[in-house]
Amino acid sequence: MISPSIHSILTFASICIAPSFASPEVAVKRQSTCPSVWTDVASDLQSTFVSDSTCTDAARQAIRLAFHDCFPGSCDGSVILANECTDRGENAQMVDICGTLGEKATSFNVSTADIIQFAAAIGIASCSNGPVTSFYAGRTDSSTANPENQLPGPNANATFMLSLFSAKGFSTTDLVALAGAHTIGKQLDGSAMDSTVDKWDSGFYTEVSDGSAPDALGSDTSLSNSSETSGEWSSVGTSSSSFENAFVPAMEKLSLLGNDKDALTDCSDVISSYAAGTLSQKGVVEGSDVGSEAQGSGTTAAAAASSSESVSEATRRGGSFGELALVVFVASTVFLELVL
Repeated sequence: MISPSIHSILTFASICIAPSFASPEVAVKRQSTCPSVWTDVASDLQSTFVSDSTCTDAARQAIRLAFHDCFPGSCDGSVILANECTDRGENAQMVDICGTLGEKATSFNVSTADIIQFAAAIGIASCSNGPVTSFYAGRTDSSTANPENQLPGPNANATFMLSLFSAKGFSTTDLVALAGAHTIGKQLDGSAMDSTVDKWDSGFYTEVSDGSAPDALGSDTSLSNSSETSGEWSSVGTSSSSFENAFVPAMEKLSLLGNDKDALTDCSDVISSYAAGTLSQKGVVEGSDVGSEAQGSGTTAAAAASSSESVSEATRRGGSFGELALVVFVASTVFLELVL
């Protein structure tokens, strides 16, 4: 039978320790904090996505892949997981980046859907003058292929594209802004769509309009001269700021197709830090080794790792109180060993 004095010590220890590990407030904070794994992924991608102070062809492929994963139905990683990359001709130019990102998703234990959108944001920021776009983590992967024949062809006309994009919730401005990503685009044969293909700039719009673009897509030419879209084409392409102001929200809308933004975790600070060349642990959980799954979607193993991290964070946030609880617990254990 445990004496009253021993019982008092154990009771005090349990009271001290419990709040540090089970506070609902900690769980809420954890869900709203970006795991540091994304900083690691950004650093890893940099060596592949940047050369001579601008974006590489791998970065270009990553930017395009984000559109091809999302637009057919949902940003769910199926372009890789359902073999759309290899099975559909429209993705032929992106087979290499599909393989690369699929491997990195496994290596870093993050969702494939997330890493596709993250790589696009990093790819854009890797380009000279590229804007900083948002990134939210927590998408659920799917190995079920998205519907076929949903992407506009290289020679689609403006009327068809307006109908296609409108059906998915995009405005005329969104359509024109997203087409602007072709400022760093290359054709299948490697020819540039813009005379300054190594720089993200609004001059692309002028070049397509006046016919001076080296190898413009027929679809872009149609958007530039159609009565339905030529006004927006000129407006978006007026300056770098007008281009960025239209492109950034359109890209966010694209990256969230089929997902609830409120259920995801904002990791945009990682993109900002990457663009500024100041990647750090600011705004992320130090020591985290899990990705989007930590927010509730993904593998059981990742969720378990997330729970373990929450306990560690709770202990750290407990400060001196947590330390006191630990001291009391150890003291009570030693005391029991001596008297029992």
